[in-house]
Amino acid sequence: MDAANSVSWTEEERAWVARDLALRAQATELATELGRDPHDVYKTLRHLAKTPSERLALGLRHGRLARPQRP
Repeated sequence: MDAANSVSWTEEERAWVARDLALRAQATELATELGRDPHDVYKTLRHLAKTPSERLALGLRHGRLARPQRP
């Protein structure tokens, strides 16, 4: 028995995995239609599921202000 099979997951964790697998399948389908990378589409779908406030907070936390370009 490997480590993945010996872990007992809660119902909440199982539900999250099921939703995530469905989202990955949707991303793969969209990526095929659009000619895009499935992982990029998946990440976009994950971000769109967040509230605007959550997306803004992530952007402020991970984003950097660009330095003004000098002539």
